[in-house]
Amino acid sequence: MAENPLVSVIVPVYKVERFLDECVASVTGQTYRNLEILLVDDGSPDGCPAMCDEWAARDSRIRVIHKPNGGLSDARNAGLAQSTGEYVYFADSDDTIDPHLVEDCLNALAQYDADLVMFKFDTISENGRTLLSDYKHNDFDEVQILTPQEGIKAQVKSEIDGYFWAFLAPASTYKDHDFSFPVGRKIEDMARICNVIGESTRIVRIPKVLYHYRLRQGSITATLDPKLNRDWRRAADDREEYVERRYPELKSFMKMQQLNFFANLDYETIRQSIITGLKIDPEDADAMRRRIEGLTRDVEGSDEEMPQATRELLDLLTRSMDEALDDVKDSFQDVREYWHQLRAVWAQKATENKAEAEARAEEKAEARARRKALKEATQPGAGLSHADMKAWEEAWDES
Repeated sequence: MAENPLVSVIVPVYKVERFLDECVASVTGQTYRNLEILLVDDGSPDGCPAMCDEWAARDSRIRVIHKPNGGLSDARNAGLAQSTGEYVYFADSDDTIDPHLVEDCLNALAQYDADLVMFKFDTISENGRTLLSDYKHNDFDEVQILTPQEGIKAQVKSEIDGYFWAFLAPASTYKDHDFSFPVGRKIEDMARICNVIGESTRIVRIPKVLYHYRLRQGSITATLDPKLNRDWRRAADDREEYVERRYPELKSFMKMQQLNFFANLDYETIRQSIITGLKIDPEDADAMRRRIEGLTRDVEGSDEEMPQATRELLDLLTRSMDEALDDVKDSFQDVREYWHQLRAVWAQKATENKAEAEARAEEKAEARARRKALKEATQPGAGLSHADMKAWEEAWDES
């Protein structure tokens, strides 16, 4: 590492007027000063382009890239192509970073002779308040040193999250390996995280919270979208393809982990479809089932033992299919009809629930009317005999 290396900080910008100043201020306020800050205006339709230009006028380290809208991946690729630093760091424009992030990362790289550094993060609200969170990524309290293989295994098992803002890496990791983010898709971080981990030689994880991840409405993953299912699958397949090509010794491990991942994803797809009525493309559902079938066959012939939890999940998926359609069992065939059946069951249940609610409401109305009549009949001066009033009071007590 050079004595005072230039660090390129790439910040894609799109429709974040409310948060942009706070984000850029946290970058320009770094204790480490030798920065190249690239604000990539991804065709933002609000005031963000002008705000970026104003920041560039105030700080000579800032360069603004104005481009037509192409999505997060396209913006990151544009910033990466124009970066000149020895190290690269990506930040999201609605989040903030700790003042010591870059300095602490560079110190850790030098101290532990590493070429990839990771750190903890916390979550904040739209108003900047710290929120409670429980990410496996943050579940360590001492410095960790990992090999690339150990890092990949931890990431695939979700012990390391796939956020590109959760680590700092050499520019050579990207530029010497034909790296690019997948354009036109979401879940791009998971699709490429192992490409970065796999090209390192020594990874250090430091137990410091250096990034503040803002949870807000309108973010890429904040809204349920049936198309996300497809992008999750493609991201997982990209990750598997890279790992098996770069580290063939991890092939059996990846097959097992992919099976567990897709089984859980498929279960969530079914659950969301029933609860929220999402219109999942039957062809996407069919592709998911076929992927699970293939992985199951691969795993059965490998040296990886299937965890009991995975077996139970696969059994649960199969039973769910059986309940919806008798002739859809282990083969997962005729998925289109299966989804029609699920939607029909869901609609029938909703109709039954509505009828039951209306019946209960009618019963309650009748009971209220009866209680009112009884109360009025037993009031003094109602003209009833003592015996009649006694009978009404007894009836009232019973009601």
